[in-house]
Amino acid sequence: MNLPRLKGELLRRWPMTSLLDIMKETDLRIGFTEQFKTVANREILDRETLQKRLILSLYGLGTNTGLKRVSAGDHGESYKDLLYVRHKFIHKDNLRNAIADVVNHIFKVRMQEVWGEGTTS
Repeated sequence: MNLPRLKGELLRRWPMTSLLDIMKETDLRIGFTEQFKTVANREILDRETLQKRLILSLYGLGTNTGLKRVSAGDHGESYKDLLYVRHKFIHKDNLRNAIADVVNHIFKVRMQEVWGEGTTS
């Protein structure tokens, strides 16, 4: 219910900025993708490649677009690449930590004169 309103407000304020761009910028500022650790014995991917694949995978899963449709884009990442990242890195605890990281940063920069002292919206 709130997602369409949020998307509408983002489109109104920044008409040429996509949700994917916002995710990339958030990660550049906060580094929330650092919260995603592998469940495998070792990490083979370099951090830059992993960061790109994580953002694309999270976007596909979070928007219900799906990994297949996201992999059809012009970014050089295949469905198998995104699926690998999904299975090895995107898990409940990692998501919780990443969300907490983003929320904590929002609380640091929010304007109390507008939002008040509370931590819920």
